[in-house]
Amino acid sequence: MKQDRFSTPLYSPLLRAVGYTHDKHHNSKKQPTRLRSFLLVFLATAIAATALGKGQPPSNLSVTTHLASVDASGTITDIQSDGLDSYFDGVSGVTSFLTTNGYNRQIWGDWQFGTLNSTTRTVSISFANPIQPASGGTAVPNPPFTIKNVIAHIEDKCTQISNGSGGWNNMYQMTANQTFQCPLITHFYDSNGNEYRIYSGPNWEPETTFVQVTCNSVASAGGCNDWYINPIPAGYDVNGNPIPGAAIGRLVYFAKHSTVNEGDYYFRFHFHITRP
Repeated sequence: MKQDRFSTPLYSPLLRAVGYTHDKHHNSKKQPTRLRSFLLVFLATAIAATALGKGQPPSNLSVTTHLASVDASGTITDIQSDGLDSYFDGVSGVTSFLTTNGYNRQIWGDWQFGTLNSTTRTVSISFANPIQPASGGTAVPNPPFTIKNVIAHIEDKCTQISNGSGGWNNMYQMTANQTFQCPLITHFYDSNGNEYRIYSGPNWEPETTFVQVTCNSVASAGGCNDWYINPIPAGYDVNGNPIPGAAIGRLVYFAKHSTVNEGDYYFRFHFHITRP
């Protein structure tokens, strides 16, 4: 006798759930039709439940960025704010967050900040400390200006760097007083719309230096919530406090079909990042 395909073991649990029973004396077409509809709904519900079970991907984690006008020694910084105080994520077109889109599948491991979409906020950048080729520079310095407020985007790439323990540098996962070193990019446009980038990281340009990230405190709910980003210290005083140094960065001009090395420079800066 031909077997009803809806009475096979594969479907039996579902059939019992909806009250379907096979009657060899009653060949109903309505019940299988209803069952097909039920199966479609069941499968759609199961898929939705699976997606919910996995959860939605986390959003970028908003932080506040302060670009200080002097470093810890009181020396004027070369990368600083426009004088209008701190930058807040989503305010006046500013972006300031720990990104979910890190390297090596790291979430909230890197800081990104920018005023590219702002009509009121800028960043002050100075090229007052060039490094001539005779002193180790890779090209004759040719900056687009000496000092100017420009629209800019700054980000570190900590999650590119191994932490030496089988993992990767991650700003959110830092413990209080922990430090590590990361590459940093400062991306900006001059008043003519020309695009430039400052690369600071020997994994990109061998004569340049990493920057140092320090976690100052950890939130009670978990995760670092206060950071400094500085050049690698020049040394330490008798009390063990770091002596501010200067990072080396290479300025690169992005021409229409090529890039041009516009020289190396010393940069002082003192970035303070807080959550939120």
